[in-house]
Amino acid sequence: MANRLRDSVAPYNFIRLPISTFIRYKNCNDLPKYDSYKNKLNTGYIDYEFVNETPIFVGGEKSTDNNVEFFKNANNKFCIPGSSIRGVIRKNTEILGFGFPDFIEDKLLLYRKFASTGAAKTEYKQVITAGEGTSIENVVRAGYIYLDGKDYKICSAKEINNKTFFAVKETLLRKMRLEEGDRKVKYMYNKYIVNFKPKSEETKDKDWEEWAKNNLNKDRNGKSKYKPYKTNIKFSINEENKITSIQLTPKKYSNGILFNSNHMGKKKNHYIINEIDTNAKVYTIREKEILAYKNDCDTNKQRKNASFYYLPKKQGIENAEPFFYIMDKDEHVSYFGKCPYLRIFFAKSIRDCIKVKYDESGIDYPNAIFGYTVDANCNGPLKNQKHNFKSRISFLDVTCTHANLIKDKRHLLLSSPKPTSYTHYLMQSDAKCDDDLITYNNSYAELRGNKFYWMKNCEINKYTNIPKNQVKVATNIKNILDKNSKFKGKIYFENLTNDELGLLLLSLKYNNKTKESIGMGKPYGFGRININKMELYIEDINKKFTSLDNCYKKVTNIEKYKNEYKNFINKNLYDMGYDTDFEDIDEIQDYISSKSVIMQGKDTYYMSYNKFKEWTVLPEAYQMIE
Repeated sequence: MANRLRDSVAPYNFIRLPISTFIRYKNCNDLPKYDSYKNKLNTGYIDYEFVNETPIFVGGEKSTDNNVEFFKNANNKFCIPGSSIRGVIRKNTEILGFGFPDFIEDKLLLYRKFASTGAAKTEYKQVITAGEGTSIENVVRAGYIYLDGKDYKICSAKEINNKTFFAVKETLLRKMRLEEGDRKVKYMYNKYIVNFKPKSEETKDKDWEEWAKNNLNKDRNGKSKYKPYKTNIKFSINEENKITSIQLTPKKYSNGILFNSNHMGKKKNHYIINEIDTNAKVYTIREKEILAYKNDCDTNKQRKNASFYYLPKKQGIENAEPFFYIMDKDEHVSYFGKCPYLRIFFAKSIRDCIKVKYDESGIDYPNAIFGYTVDANCNGPLKNQKHNFKSRISFLDVTCTHANLIKDKRHLLLSSPKPTSYTHYLMQSDAKCDDDLITYNNSYAELRGNKFYWMKNCEINKYTNIPKNQVKVATNIKNILDKNSKFKGKIYFENLTNDELGLLLLSLKYNNKTKESIGMGKPYGFGRININKMELYIEDINKKFTSLDNCYKKVTNIEKYKNEYKNFINKNLYDMGYDTDFEDIDEIQDYISSKSVIMQGKDTYYMSYNKFKEWTVLPEAYQMIE
C-alpha cells in the first residue's frame, strides 16, 4: 500500500523558473559596440556599502588540514572577492530578467533509494532486479573496462554455462581455507561464519543480520580488517553452476578474478568474474555515462576506499579493470559499477528537466550584460550564436572597512546540493502518495527552479560548537566576521541601455526591504547582508574627450532606471505568455520573498535521516510564507 506524503522542511527552497526566456538581442551584431560611445548608452560605476546582519564567512584557499581563513586581498585586508558578488548578481539578473538557466549542470543522477518504497523502487526494479527463479548473474553481465585513447571501452568476460560471473558466499571461501592477505582474499567476517546457523527458517534473515553485526573480521585493535580487493584465481564449477574449487595463483593470466567491493551491512557474497573474452565484441561507453560515473566517484564523500571504484587511468587492455554492467536494447552500456547490484542512473539529466521556453535563438539579458562564451555545450537560446561576447560590467573586491572579528577557530558542517532528492528538486504538485512522485525518469519531470537559502537569524555557537564525532568531517573556519561589520564595493559598467542599467540596479538591491546572502553557512543563517548605501555615477559622454576633469555625474534618481526596466519588460510580457504586470508574476514574488522574509528556524532545518527517508515533499516557497 502506498504511503501518503507529508510536508518536509529544508533550509532552502526554489524560485520558480520563467514561462519563457526574454530575448533582448537577436545576435551579437545587435549588441552595443565597445569602440563606440553614445549618449543613449550608460557608462559609469556604482558605489555600494553594506553591513552584515548575521555572522559572515567567505573562505580563502583551504589548507591540507581542512582549515580555511576568511579571504584576504593583496593588502592583507579582509574582503569578499568580486567574483563572488558577480555570481550572486548574475543569478539575480537571470531571475529578474527572465533569462535562460544556462548554469544548471547537465549531468545524469543516480538512484538514491532503491531499497525503499515508492516510484523510485519500482523503476529501479524494472532495470536491475532479477525475476522470480532468476539469479542476478542472468540480469547483469561482467566484463573489463579499459582506456583506449580518450575512450573507455568494455569487453565481456568469457561465458561459462551462459554466465560471465558467479556469486560465492564467504562461508564457502572460509571452508576452502583460502589464504588471507594483502594480495589474497579479504574476509568481511571472522572464521566462525562456518558455524552460523539460524534459529529457524522464519527468522534466518534477522538472525544473520544480528550475527553479522557482531562478528566482523577485526584486528587486535578492534578495527575492521576488510577492504575491497581483487586477486587472480583458478576455479572450477559443476553442472549445477556450483563452485567446486578455487585456487590462488601468482600467474599473470588466470581463469578469473575473485573480488569484492565495500562491505555493506549484512552482505554475504564475494564474486568471481571469468577471464576476459578477447574474441568478444568491444563496446565504447558513451561520454555521458563516463562523466556521470566519475562525478559519483568524486562527490560520494561517504564511500570508503574510493580508489577501488575508479576507472582505469593507464592505457591498454592489459590494464583493464573488472566491472559489472547492463546493455540497453540499442546495445549501449547503460549502467556499470563494481557491484552487480548497480548504482544506476535516471534516464533524464538535470537539464532535460528545464521547461523554460524560448521562441527563437538570441541573447537574453544576463548574457548580454555579463557576456558569454560559445562552445559545443551551449544550450538554450545561445546555441546558434557564432561569436563570443565580453562582459560589459566588472566587479571590484568588496573590502571590509570595519571588522568585528571572531578570532577563535570554529567548526562548520557544510553540505553540497543534492538534486537526487527528486521530492525537493522536481515539481510534485499532484503527488498525493509516494507512488505518485515524479522522478528523473518521467517525461514530464520539471525542475522546481532556482535554489535559494532562506534567510534566518544565526545562532553562531549552535552551529559551530558541533559534537566531537563530527569534527573530522567539518570545515575548520577562522576569522569569522561577526554581525555589524562594514564593507564597501564598486561595480563598473560600460555601454548599458537604460533598461539594462535598471535591471542591474534591481539585481543589486531590489527595494528597501530586500537583503542578500553571501558566503559559507547560508543554510544556518550565515552571511545575511543589507546594502544600506548605493550611489550611481554616469559618465558625461560630451565631456569625456574634451575635458581633463572627472566626467562622472552622480545620479540622484536611481529609481528612474529601475522603473525604465520594469516599463520595458511590461511591454513584452504578453508575448512571453504572461497576463499580469512584472511585480505580480509568481516567480518575481518568489524572488522578493526570498530576499525579504526572515524565516523561523523550526521551518528551515536539515531533517534527520529518519525523517528524510520518508521522502516527504517540500512545499512551494509561497506556501511556506502564507
